[in-house]
This record gives sequence, C-alpha cells and structure tokens, in this order.
Amino acid sequence: MALKRIRRTFAEIVKVLSSHKAFLIYKDEEYPESLRNLYDPPPVIFYHGDKEMLKNESTLAVVGSRKADGYGLRVARDFSRSLSDSGVAIVSGLAVGIDAQAHEGALEAGGVTIGVQGTGIDIVYPASNRTLIDKVRACGCIVSEFLPGTPPLKQNFPRRNRIIAGLSKAVFVVQAGLRSGSLITARLALENGRDVFALPGDIYRENSKGTNWLLKNGAKLITEYEDILEEFPWLTREGRRESEKRKIDSPVYECLGNGPMTFGEILLASGKSSNELMVELTQLQLEGLVYEENGRWNRS
Repeated sequence: MALKRIRRTFAEIVKVLSSHKAFLIYKDEEYPESLRNLYDPPPVIFYHGDKEMLKNESTLAVVGSRKADGYGLRVARDFSRSLSDSGVAIVSGLAVGIDAQAHEGALEAGGVTIGVQGTGIDIVYPASNRTLIDKVRACGCIVSEFLPGTPPLKQNFPRRNRIIAGLSKAVFVVQAGLRSGSLITARLALENGRDVFALPGDIYRENSKGTNWLLKNGAKLITEYEDILEEFPWLTREGRRESEKRKIDSPVYECLGNGPMTFGEILLASGKSSNELMVELTQLQLEGLVYEENGRWNRS
C-alpha cells in the first residue's frame, strides 16, 4: 500500500509539473542564486510574471503585521514607494496589512516587486487581495515552492517566510507582535546571513512589541527610508530612476505638480471628460507616475 501511494504521489507531481511550465528547479542556471545559498533551498519554485526580477541584487523584504495600524501601513507604503523609486526591489508575502502596502508602494513607483505565496501559485489568497495579486502578477513576479493547487495550510507559511528572507539582502520589519510570523522571517534572515531592520513604535502597542524587541537585540533602527538606502550604496550613486528623468507629456501629470488633488479638482483643471480622465489616471498609475491615497491623487 505504501509503495502504491508513493507511485500515485509521484505521478501526480509529474502531471502537475508537465501542466505548469513556469517553474525552476535547483539545478537550473536561472534558479536564483540568493535561494541557492539558503540553508534549506526549495528544490523547485513556481513563478508567475517576470522571472528576471528574481535575479535582482538590490532586494529588500518589507514585512509586518496583518493588523497594522495607520502608522505602520503608511510607513510600509511610503518607504516602499521611495525605496522602489531609488531602485530597490521590494519583496513581501502578499498578505493583508503591511505586506499589501509594501507591494502597493512599489507598484506606485513603477518598480520591482516580488510576492511570495504560502499556497500554490494558482491560488488567490487572501481573496480580499485579488486585485493586488493580479497587479503583482502583471507588473512584478509571484513565486511559490508549493505545487499548484496547494491550499493555504498553516504550516506552509513559515516555509514561505524563509523564501521571503532568502530572496532579500535584508529584512525590514515595520510592525509586529512578539508572536508574529514576521519575527520568524527576521530569525530566518539572520540564520542565512541577512541584515534585519526595524521601525521603532509605541511601547504600549502590541504591534510594536516585536519590532522594539528586535531593536533591543541588535536590529538596525530605521526612521527614514534613507537609513535603508545606506545599505545599498551603489543605488544612492545612481540617483533617481530613469523613468522619472524623462519628460512626461501629460496635462493631468502637470496638474498634480501643484500638490495632491481630488478627481473632481483634476477634472476641472484639466478640462477632460470623466472617462478620459479615468483612462489617463489609470495609465499614469500603471507607469508608476501617480498614486491615489485617501481620495486624493499625487505624483509618485
């Protein structure tokens, strides 16, 4: 019976691999070196999107609580946007809270973002992040070591966290409780020779107890995104992204040069129809040139 089960399992794996062509095995030349050097590298990784992003050498994991407060969410998004704009690739776990804001910030800057799933590559989890996951698939890269069809099992997420840490040069923990999975990611980062950064927080808030504990135990204190850029000196010499240097021929983009505006304010200033304005804002957002926050549009 045991042999039959093994044969059936092997046959199922072969069937899955043959139907999903987008995967890399450990022996492939294109397999990411950052993962190859892990203590426990995944033997196979499935991907959806641009696998060239997995070769990026300027990668930062931005992780934290699913129940983050406004302070943590804002830092995750703002810092990820600014870091991505400076050339840093943002890696996170596609969860709600800090993870989602980190990905959104990178997408707003038109930069590189990599999402690591704790499910099969074909599973949308959490369902509330479907729009974000679709955007990362289209503009970034999503990876998973689990066979397609694997549901969100609790025991798989710590393994997912080691890939988040493994793909990154350093891990930035924005907000986390003492029992947070983000502290597991931080520990795995240290075990594999990565640096750990943390954002200081209110000593009375549960979400800050984990990050403050990290700071007391040697994590680098981060109060502005430039603190992180110091760890990527080759990027600070490069300056701003080339996409920002080019001339942008857009009346809507010019309108936003005076500061954040609501949709209605842009409509009046630009003289466009509602449909035309929505199309142009969407295009500018996809290019990473503008973003929407609290009902107001801003330049990236």
